[in-house]
Amino acid sequence: MTTDSGAATRRPPWVWLLMAACVLVGVGVIVAVAGLFMAPSSRPPATQPTPSAGASPAASSAPAVPVTAYGLSDALPLMVPPVWHAEPGADYMLTAAADSLTYASASDSCLLTFGVGPLRPVPSASAGRTTPAPSSVPTAPALSGPDSETAATRAALAGAVESRRSSAARVSVTAQDLTVVTTLDSLSGPLVDMAGADLRVAHADGTVTYVRLAVRAVPSATSAVSISAECPSAEAAATAMNHASVRAYLTGN
Repeated sequence: MTTDSGAATRRPPWVWLLMAACVLVGVGVIVAVAGLFMAPSSRPPATQPTPSAGASPAASSAPAVPVTAYGLSDALPLMVPPVWHAEPGADYMLTAAADSLTYASASDSCLLTFGVGPLRPVPSASAGRTTPAPSSVPTAPALSGPDSETAATRAALAGAVESRRSSAARVSVTAQDLTVVTTLDSLSGPLVDMAGADLRVAHADGTVTYVRLAVRAVPSATSAVSISAECPSAEAAATAMNHASVRAYLTGN
């Protein structure tokens, strides 16, 4: 009698279900065991050491911010009278170099002068004394409590105007409250604001020239620096001043 081998090896459906259940249970056990080993540690994280009192790591490691500009109210870092370094260009020739640098232009008859002189003292308000500017010199609009640096520059500018007036037949201020910018330590150094004014100068010989003045007081060095551009026309003087200021710089030696 022959036996059907396929019928002998055929299993009932419940056997397959039991085997599948066993496989699922086994997988679950493996996952649970793996989860125990891979769970995050319950220990608190390590704490960083607390800086000692008074220490400021952020402040000590932060680089110093370089100064990029000095306004009229900012003190210049100069303890001795500064020195001008100027190279106006090929059109200008140096004509004098005593207390100032004076350059003459062959093309437009302009004169550029870079000077350093003593600082005109500013009377202290606490002393109860004030020295009003001469009536013929227009004054800048009053500010609420101008600082000492700005006040010193205004006084120096008024003194420069008076110096022009003493050497000419007539001087009138045609514009004021101008700002001229030069640099400190190099042509690409920090910007330095100077107070400016435009003048119309009538000379004793009947000729008329136009002057743009730029002055900056340096109280820390008891001195004042100036740039003067004098030309046959107001437009030429303004152009010459712009040309001069970007080709000159101040140093402390």
